[in-house]
Amino acid sequence: MRVWIERWASFEKGLLVAILLCMILLAVLQIVLRNVFGTSLFWIDPFNRLLVLWLAVLGAMVATKEGEHIAIDALKHYWTGAKLWAITKLALLFASLVSALMAYHSARFVYDEYVYETQTFSELPAWPFELIMPVGFSIMALRFTIGLFSTVKEPQS
Repeated sequence: MRVWIERWASFEKGLLVAILLCMILLAVLQIVLRNVFGTSLFWIDPFNRLLVLWLAVLGAMVATKEGEHIAIDALKHYWTGAKLWAITKLALLFASLVSALMAYHSARFVYDEYVYETQTFSELPAWPFELIMPVGFSIMALRFTIGLFSTVKEPQS
């Protein structure tokens, strides 16, 4: 099981790098086309906006996996032992619940986009490009939940 988790983490990082490189290359191509040839490809700008969404969610997923997500750790400087352990577990519970709520509502959003046949550039359906939201938030909720129930024992005061 551990091997699959590490493979998935490597896949996330690789996809993150690939998306960032794609965004940079497409932006440079668009600049060259506009400034040198006086033309552009109409689909690059909306596609780059979708890639920003994917980049943000994948970045959050990677940060959650590595424990580098945004956290308010002011209490870590003042509390130790059991108090710190309890507040850490409470924070993980809250993050898990919020991520699960975001996964649920983003899934509803994607479903609505599917039902109403919302289109993006080139008359492509929008919903497949937006699937990263419920998938990403679900994975983050799972990772926070795993952290909540991890075998790390309560520190001694």
